[in-house]
Amino acid sequence: MSKRTIMGIVQSILSRSQQSAEGTSGITKATKVRLPTGEAPQKWNSPSPLPHAEPAAIAYPVESLSEGLGKVVRAVAATTQAPEAIAAQSVLAAVSLTYASRASVQTLGSSANAACFFVLVALSGERKSATDRLTMGGVNRTVLELRQEHEELVKEHEDALRNLERGDPAPSRPEFPNFLVTEPTIEGAFKAISSRAGFLGWFSDEASTFFGGHSMSKEKQALTCGTLSQLWDGSFFVRPRASQDGDGYVPPTPTTLNLMFQPNLIRDSFGNEFMLGQGILARMLPAWPESNMGKRRYRPIAPSDDAIVRVFQDDTARALRDTLADPTVKALRLSDGAFRQCVAFHDDVEGELGRGKWAADISSFAAKAPEHACRIAALMTLYEDPDATLVSEGTMPGACEIVRYHLQQFKYLCVSGTNEEAVAHAQKLLDWLRSNFAPGSGFATDVVLQKGPVRTRTRKAMDMALGILVQHEWIAKLPEGTVVDGKARRRAYQLNPSA
Repeated sequence: MSKRTIMGIVQSILSRSQQSAEGTSGITKATKVRLPTGEAPQKWNSPSPLPHAEPAAIAYPVESLSEGLGKVVRAVAATTQAPEAIAAQSVLAAVSLTYASRASVQTLGSSANAACFFVLVALSGERKSATDRLTMGGVNRTVLELRQEHEELVKEHEDALRNLERGDPAPSRPEFPNFLVTEPTIEGAFKAISSRAGFLGWFSDEASTFFGGHSMSKEKQALTCGTLSQLWDGSFFVRPRASQDGDGYVPPTPTTLNLMFQPNLIRDSFGNEFMLGQGILARMLPAWPESNMGKRRYRPIAPSDDAIVRVFQDDTARALRDTLADPTVKALRLSDGAFRQCVAFHDDVEGELGRGKWAADISSFAAKAPEHACRIAALMTLYEDPDATLVSEGTMPGACEIVRYHLQQFKYLCVSGTNEEAVAHAQKLLDWLRSNFAPGSGFATDVVLQKGPVRTRTRKAMDMALGILVQHEWIAKLPEGTVVDGKARRRAYQLNPSA
């Protein structure tokens, strides 16, 4: 092969690499259009946002957390560069499991479990797993220690059996206190409950297997939703099985739930009429935060943040040991001031439940908002003082503010759950167009099929997405024969100059 031929191949490869890079890094210059003779220029209106296709720009109220928890959330968010809402959900879930699994709290009605349910909607890559590794570090370390201790107890038990004298009663086999479930199925939860730890932690950042899998099939949906609702309510179960002893009684089991799924399952969850009507979603504190992806630059972990996280891990590990060792249920009551604050919050939310009011279509969640506030207040109280028995007046306003955030998120997710999948694809296409073309630029459909978002690289999906963008006046269809980028096009569009 000649030197000239080799150089030609190298230049071809470099050219293709440059073209590929341009396709991913964007078109930096405006692409002008020249309309066919006699065609009038497009008259533009201001474009309207696509309905609930992306997370709402609602900041998590970190300042409403107690002082200690606020520091931890900020440190975790700074360390992982995940949205603060992800850090807050993860931190509160760890506190719920370790501090609140043996606690009840006074509400405006009867007392309730202090443990909470959390659900997060986020794309893969939002660093939810990294956040959980930090916030659950103390829990995971303790689980491994408990397993090692259990192995030693089993060895001692086996030695005792070998040395048993004739007629002596056999000692019971040690039972591992299994309280953590990472596979989100009802069967897994009941298997953990059967170990008699007395509480349950249901944690998964792959909850698509829950909301979109066997647990939520038509045959299992009612059972799954009903079981989760009863766990949150603190109810007992009777589950007789042919393979088990006894009548199948399952005692009330305080449960912390922390699940994450991707936005493509919003329609299957918050758009699911059965799940909304049954009330399971109303028992979950939801968050769908704005993404930080694209804004994260490498930075070393600040020693001060690392120290805060390590102290949190040690605190939660110690609290978990205490919870396992002492089955006594701690009862927190509301101070007079906290009770008044919660009543005011109840009345404020209740005023929005009337016909035509803001919360009328999310009444299931709004009706539980005061109880959610009491549970959040209990988490903050117990973390700051594990021996506390009273929720202070100063704690309740912050808890109410956090629940207001979740009220907004719940409504936004319910509306988003009514969207067709094409709206989400249209939003992705719009984001790509705005990143790759200057406002007012023209573009041919060929470039969308070749270089656009993956989900719009088929003609059918592209046409649906383009139609939605035309409807909301982000783009306009150009007459056939319009010259775009120096070539007459059969199908071309123009991006709104205000985009």
